[in-house]
Amino acid sequence: MGIADDIMNSFFAANPLLRSGELSIEELNRLIGEYQQKINSNPIDEFDGLNPEQMEGLLYKPFAPGVILQFREGMESHINKCPFFKLSELLLQEIKEAGKLKLTIRGNLPVRICELLYNQNLIHWPYMELVKRILEEDVPYLWPLKEYLLVEGIVKKRHNILSFTKNGEKLLQEPESNRFIKIFNFMANRFHWCNFYELYDDGRYGQLGWAYSLVLLSKYGDKPQKSEFYSLKLMQAFEKELWDAHQKGNHDKALQAYHRAYEFRFFENFANWFGLVNIERNRDYDISFSDQLTITKSELFDQLFEVKG
Repeated sequence: MGIADDIMNSFFAANPLLRSGELSIEELNRLIGEYQQKINSNPIDEFDGLNPEQMEGLLYKPFAPGVILQFREGMESHINKCPFFKLSELLLQEIKEAGKLKLTIRGNLPVRICELLYNQNLIHWPYMELVKRILEEDVPYLWPLKEYLLVEGIVKKRHNILSFTKNGEKLLQEPESNRFIKIFNFMANRFHWCNFYELYDDGRYGQLGWAYSLVLLSKYGDKPQKSEFYSLKLMQAFEKELWDAHQKGNHDKALQAYHRAYEFRFFENFANWFGLVNIERNRDYDISFSDQLTITKSELFDQLFEVKG
């Protein structure tokens, strides 16, 4: 029996007069509307106590009025602490000063710009000590910075040269908070998270429910938690087959792949690049050859976001 059958049976159980055939269409529609509202407002264990209406807001319209996740009032005074945003502002300034920024033969950012951004020492990632050349293709956050500017139409590329569009020039005149929200929404929604970590899931693991992950981080992030603490909650909410396998005690490659993809995409890249988390790394070779991550939310997280519920 599916969820729809369960809901329908519970609807009839709550309204026995429905089976009598004595209700008008208007009365029937009213009862259906009231029952649907009741269902939507009831907390769901699989959603960590959120109700379907709250989850729908997080999935389809995060930060919209009435949604529980909001940018905090007064965040403008803190956004320059955000590593990825700070680097984007620096790159914008370099393009502005150059007027026209010539790219390499391969269409990448020039070495001088790559070194400038890298030497800010704002973003750390595993194995960064192995990087021997400061090139766009070797530093994971440099290409996404350029991609953001191009995809959002802030700059254009002609004859292997970057220059501002009219929209880009207009954006430079807007408040910094507008530029922060723009780059944050791009990385959360438009940038394909398979670029963070390639897997057969087409980027779903981690990117689906990213706003829900932020709500969980707000709720539990004061205390150190293993990365898997969060990925299990996302799995329970959105990946029924994997969750059922986990409940049965299975530890196959599909479950391991889910946890790794979530960890690398949401924590190692997205949350880390925006300065939202503190990451403690430990390695136990009896468990895995990868680092075991322990996560706490950063001070910046609470300066940028609030959860209203």
